[in-house]
Amino acid sequence: MSSSFLTGSRGYYLALAAGMVVALTTLGFGFFADDYLHIVTVEGHNDLGSPFNVFIFGNGNAEAMRPYIEKGPYPWFMDLEFKAHFFRPLSSALMTLDNQVFGHFAPAFHAHSILWYVLLCLAAMLILRRSLPPAIGVLALLLFVLDESHILPAGWWANRNSVIAVALGFLGVAAHLRWREEQWRPGIFLSLAGYAGGLLASETALGPLAYVLAYELFGAQDGIRARFRAAAPASVLSVGYYAFYRLNGYGAANSELYLDPGTNLPGYLMAAPGRFLMHMGGQFFMLPCEATLLRPSLEPVFIVMGLGTFIIMGFALYILWPGFEKRERRALRWLIPGALIATLPSLAAIVNARVLLAPSLGGAAVIAVMIVHAWRMKGTATVAVSKRRLVRGLMWLFIILHLGVSAILWPVHVAGLRLLMGHLNAIMRSVEMDEERIAESQVLVVNAPDPYTGVYPVMLRYFDGLPQAKSWWLLSMAPFTHRLTRTGDREMELEIVNGQLCTTLIEKLFRSPERPMHPGDRHDLKGLIITVLETGDSGPSRLRLEFEESPESDRYQILVFRNGGYRRIRPPEMGTSLELPYSLP
Repeated sequence: MSSSFLTGSRGYYLALAAGMVVALTTLGFGFFADDYLHIVTVEGHNDLGSPFNVFIFGNGNAEAMRPYIEKGPYPWFMDLEFKAHFFRPLSSALMTLDNQVFGHFAPAFHAHSILWYVLLCLAAMLILRRSLPPAIGVLALLLFVLDESHILPAGWWANRNSVIAVALGFLGVAAHLRWREEQWRPGIFLSLAGYAGGLLASETALGPLAYVLAYELFGAQDGIRARFRAAAPASVLSVGYYAFYRLNGYGAANSELYLDPGTNLPGYLMAAPGRFLMHMGGQFFMLPCEATLLRPSLEPVFIVMGLGTFIIMGFALYILWPGFEKRERRALRWLIPGALIATLPSLAAIVNARVLLAPSLGGAAVIAVMIVHAWRMKGTATVAVSKRRLVRGLMWLFIILHLGVSAILWPVHVAGLRLLMGHLNAIMRSVEMDEERIAESQVLVVNAPDPYTGVYPVMLRYFDGLPQAKSWWLLSMAPFTHRLTRTGDREMELEIVNGQLCTTLIEKLFRSPERPMHPGDRHDLKGLIITVLETGDSGPSRLRLEFEESPESDRYQILVFRNGGYRRIRPPEMGTSLELPYSLP
């Protein structure tokens, strides 16, 4: 672990090269999900956003959001005051530039993203090289660049904003460190430029700013007054940014997945501990906390495993701490709190390893120090055998996971997602519809098996240059059997058998459980009126559908998901039902 291979500039450059190699696997990522929405926005087909305001999914204004439910693609049960609007003008401008220069050629978009990922790795190197001894710094950088939680930010065009924000923010941290430790005067101005650029890219740049605060609290070696003065510029910038963000209506509201502390502090505080523990498990033991998006019932399991991770890591650090060098202790005293504070903004978002981009710097440093010292502990008599076994077991687990499995997961993850998205896109492109009269049709999707194929056909049709339906109504994406019953000339009922809407986290993206629907609620979609007849604990379980004309009319095209695709059907005859068992796409 102390060989020349892991010391000096050569080791750092080899680690950077490893980062470039794994990042190159994302060239084949392709477009999926929000990529299509953003392309639609930059090409002027989404009135909510603009080429410099791409990251808006809802603005919280009921009148502005109503057309997106009446015409689609949002589901009818979405809260009209749903808001997810993020201030990311730099990222938006760069996405618009991609579209203007490269058209729809995805590999070029990803090549641009790879350049930003390399810059992120370079910024991390500048911080680690200054803070840690050479061998540990190189290993920490290698762990950072291979981190599997970076795959989506590096490869998914819609998530590139995080890479840009953290890369520029880390450059700011590196300049701050040089200013403070070498009295390099340009550092103060360059650090502020880095933070400002990062915040223009995404609120994710608050993560790097957490390391500045942690450094001044726990890492700087001069007096309190000097630390306060050094932290003031970044602090003033952060407060000013937050005030601007709130005064201009950015943020999230009325969603279970986005728990913005600025609009829902109680909800954020309730969810934060569990989300933090799940992220701990993801950071150190690569636990797939994203599984809770599909199976919310797994959340307690991942929280318990995250708590176990927290305890194990704390105990291992306690065992190893006496053997750390002075420089290592000093670095960990601010890198660990920095990573913990950097996690706080990410707890407002969807539970997913991809939000760990900024915290993973401190995580990589911790893992690197533990690997090196556990390796050196072999044969020592100063630590009990049982404790040596624990830390050496952790060492081998970290080596296997973070140097072996992580590197393999980059191409595997990219290939798997490309296959999955190709399959789902093929389903959406093969929807059975009468294309000749689609522009005059109101399309009713009864039972989408997942939100992607239920919501995104509208964006994919824009991307493909196809005409749009007059309306795209998504009734349900609940993972249960559905029963469609004809009850009148212009009426049907939809029952979710042994289930209800809004049980999955993706459904709760559109409506918070704090604002439930009730029996009798009526939703007029201008051609179809949906009335809630029965509800369960989380959402409606039975609906009445009142058509403005007979559902057999050429005005409507009714789609159901069965046999692996969306099939057009004729409405059931009077008094009869159509059973639609749930199946995965």
